[in-house]
Amino acid sequence: MDRHTLKIANRENHVRHDMVIATHGFLSNGQSLDPIADLLTMAGYECSVWEYPSLRGSILSHASRLTGLIQEAMARPDIRRIHFVAHSMGGIIVRAAIAQSRMETLAKNQCGRLLMLAPPNKGSWLTRFPLGPFASQFPQLVELSEKEDSLVNQLPRLHRFDVGVIAAQNDWIVSQTATHLEGQMDHAVVPTSHQRLVQHPLAIEMTLRFLERGQLHERVDHETAGPTIPFQPLPHSNANANANTVTEHSASNRRRAA
Repeated sequence: MDRHTLKIANRENHVRHDMVIATHGFLSNGQSLDPIADLLTMAGYECSVWEYPSLRGSILSHASRLTGLIQEAMARPDIRRIHFVAHSMGGIIVRAAIAQSRMETLAKNQCGRLLMLAPPNKGSWLTRFPLGPFASQFPQLVELSEKEDSLVNQLPRLHRFDVGVIAAQNDWIVSQTATHLEGQMDHAVVPTSHQRLVQHPLAIEMTLRFLERGQLHERVDHETAGPTIPFQPLPHSNANANANTVTEHSASNRRRAA
């Protein structure tokens, strides 16, 4: 579904560009990421919203399917860097997929930034409820256990990706402490709930800023103050170029189902 189309000026001067793979969390879908994806597209990124059935399958099985999309992006000569934006459990799937794809070893120069929204990096409070005989039906909750030997607590550390984490202040699913990840570049807390975080204006602003600058918080420089939300500059040969110079990129942004 072509819902997020990258538009660029002067195709010959903008062959290589950055790609963002965005994915949702538990009990959600790709539509929750539409506000972020739309702004990412406007900012000059190719954005692929990757969906998966969060109520079925394990984190590792979803990561295996996401690995296929990552490998496709790694093989494309027009992709300069690959970034990720992930909400909740989606962030753990991304971490597992990065490890499975061996991206940090095979495509070091394409490793960009990972922005995680309310990620259960150290497990989720939800897993404290006993599943009993239903444990086999919800393997993802077992993988998100707060126990030291759970999948989420055994995933390898990221070495090539710059990681930013945004936590929700009123989160009854993931504690603020559990969102932290070893080696993270920046961390912020937004006054909202777990599910609403992904569409909160401040969280969206921080997401774009981190992908562009590697920081979540605005650093005010009164002499060079510019737009609040950063956009990738699109090269052009004529400052007075009209709207006819804007064309759709051949590989338009798309929604991808697992």
